[in-house]
Amino acid sequence: MSKVVVHEMQYYGDEVNSDIELVNYSEKDYENYRKICCDCFRRLSLSTGLDPDEFYTKEEMNKKKDNVFIMFINEEMIGSVEIYDNTIDHLFVNEKYQNKGYGTKLLSFAISSLQKLGQKELRLLVADLNENAVSLYLKNGFKIVNTIVDTWGE
Repeated sequence: MSKVVVHEMQYYGDEVNSDIELVNYSEKDYENYRKICCDCFRRLSLSTGLDPDEFYTKEEMNKKKDNVFIMFINEEMIGSVEIYDNTIDHLFVNEKYQNKGYGTKLLSFAISSLQKLGQKELRLLVADLNENAVSLYLKNGFKIVNTIVDTWGE
């Protein structure tokens, strides 16, 4: 078990209009999605004592497929973001495409989508150890509204 500092963040930015098109997760994407997601969160998982290869089952992913949006370029998976209710979750970018603006595009898509659904108080949770994500969110209109120490692991 590891103690992890987790920030609850809320969006205080302007209205966002995203022009990118993402597709919903499909079971045919499972193995590729799983690999990219695990690779992206590997350092965080290892630093908190979690199994970096532990992942949702196909059945679990199928249950949330309507909330998981994937970006492809020429049939290559670039990244993904999950949105539900007023929450943004599991935003990640394929490591070979990181630091090229795709995280900002995925975040803009999520904010825009939730705003179009009439959501007012957009939120997300992020581990303090995930410094790049914290920085991305702060640069794009999110502010830390609460910080807790959580216990992760068995």
